[in-house]
Amino acid sequence: MRFHWLLLSAFSSFLLALPAQAGKLVFWRFEPNQNRLVFTTDDRVQPTAQLIPNPTRVVIDLPGIVLGQPSITENFSGTVKSVRIGQFDAQTTRLVIEIATGYTVDPQQVKIRGISPTQWTVELPEPQRINSTSSNTPPPVPDNPRSEPTTNNTSSDFQVTRNGLFVRLDRNGDDRKISSNRSRDRKKIEFELPGASLADNLLGRTFPVNNYGVSQIQFDQSSDSKARITLSVSSDSPDWQALYSRFGGLVLLPQGGLSSFNNRNTTPSDPTPISIDIPRNQPQQQLATIQSVDLDSANTQLNIRSDRPIRGSGNWNLNQGVYEIRIDNALLSDNFRGPRLVQKSGVYQLRVRQEDADTVLIMVQPALGYQLGQLLQASEQLLALELRSLTTSDLDPDPVTRPPIISTSPPIRPNPTPPSRINPPKGRTLVILDPGHGGKDPGAIGIGGLQEKNVILPISQMVAQILEQQGINVMMTRSSDYFVSLQGRTDLANKAGASLFVSIHANSMGAGRPDVSGLEVYYFGDRRLSDTIYRSIVRGVNVKERGVRRARFYVLRNSKMPSTLIEVGFVTGVEDAPKLRNANYQRQMAEAIARGVIEYIRQNRL
Repeated sequence: MRFHWLLLSAFSSFLLALPAQAGKLVFWRFEPNQNRLVFTTDDRVQPTAQLIPNPTRVVIDLPGIVLGQPSITENFSGTVKSVRIGQFDAQTTRLVIEIATGYTVDPQQVKIRGISPTQWTVELPEPQRINSTSSNTPPPVPDNPRSEPTTNNTSSDFQVTRNGLFVRLDRNGDDRKISSNRSRDRKKIEFELPGASLADNLLGRTFPVNNYGVSQIQFDQSSDSKARITLSVSSDSPDWQALYSRFGGLVLLPQGGLSSFNNRNTTPSDPTPISIDIPRNQPQQQLATIQSVDLDSANTQLNIRSDRPIRGSGNWNLNQGVYEIRIDNALLSDNFRGPRLVQKSGVYQLRVRQEDADTVLIMVQPALGYQLGQLLQASEQLLALELRSLTTSDLDPDPVTRPPIISTSPPIRPNPTPPSRINPPKGRTLVILDPGHGGKDPGAIGIGGLQEKNVILPISQMVAQILEQQGINVMMTRSSDYFVSLQGRTDLANKAGASLFVSIHANSMGAGRPDVSGLEVYYFGDRRLSDTIYRSIVRGVNVKERGVRRARFYVLRNSKMPSTLIEVGFVTGVEDAPKLRNANYQRQMAEAIARGVIEYIRQNRL
């Protein structure tokens, strides 16, 4: 019986074939005219694929991905008979493309390409007729991979991946307490994992590896609170390290990466030689070593230092409220130590970990009163993340002498989510931001057709981003251009048990009064929130002062928490209108509003 492993794209060679938890298959489509399968998951995945004969099937497994629904079969006419999708086991979704009877495809021409870590395509060549002269036809092979030979005689809880070894654990331990010991003859490397539990079908078992200089791996559970893993290696093998994976399990890697292993050996138990096209980009190149992450003396910059040139990309993870800096082709130094964070530093929390075999992930949460700036390439071996205090004005454009920006900020808010679908978060301060009007209601229309709804939405989005960076929960009555009623806005705030309600608007005096411009802030009951935000705006923004006033606006009267309504300027004002169109001015206004909200929260210990 012949099994063929299919070609994977260059993109996939940089991903660990590790199971992820709670990932789902969220979309798939087969395009018969192009013989192409497209699928998307909600978490990164490394597909594996093989070609099985009699009948010919392309089988794609998605480790760590669940289907979340009954099995699916879609039939087609032509040389592709069907596509079947089902849950193979609790952690693997299987996709099967079955070729019509009497046809086959060349496995070397099947291409699996990663558009992104979550978006993939499988492209089939034109199926060819099978030469039926042979009378000794083997029986059909089932789809169930439990009956198929594997590349190694291993358990599904232990995998030899392209970037090392992966062990699934029932429970991870403490990364800082992993200990390793190498025998005197250098042929055994033993890892002890306090607090970790092995999967049941690994207990007391030994598996062949025959890869990366490792002949076999042995698993033991010395107690309920300590697991032991032993590698049998050649005496000239490098030392190995063990790292807990965010996917739930343990990654075993040789010190210095896999560059010393130029040729991957097939194991003696392989049914046939496996042909895998693995791009080897500069295989002799060593990974950069991240030596330190530290704050500068002025508390204005977080510095990431390496012994070799590095590149990084930064993005906000709004679900966790942290800024993630991902550095590829890098390892943490064995002696790595992060900065000591004092009470008044601009960083509240900093976590650094080895994300996978060649990626370092740095997660930064700013302290209350600070905002993260841009990630800069300060030098070939130094990345710098700016820290900005929200208590001082920092509104000037970046000077041209700054180092080049590595990555810009991500979209400030996600796609529109109707208020009825938002679940109120638990714990911490909750601020409701209310961009007025929207959708069929443009609000005030000013000079040059400037619409109120288009001014206040980006300001509100930037306020939301700044507050979320401070660990403050934010809900928006609308996050895009759609209509929400006045009652819908206050109902959302009241049902969510919000701490504050901040409504943002732009004003109008009609076309006949272009001379009127300036800032107005309104309250109905307690005016302290309005006063605090008003003072913050006039300190940080060049705008005329028109005062804090009491008004019986619906959203103020019907909100059960401290509330305010801010008129950021007049769209009909000859002075205000050009400013309100300007993105930099909108940013200044957003930062000032956010500073006022943070100051109020501090004063009232919310």
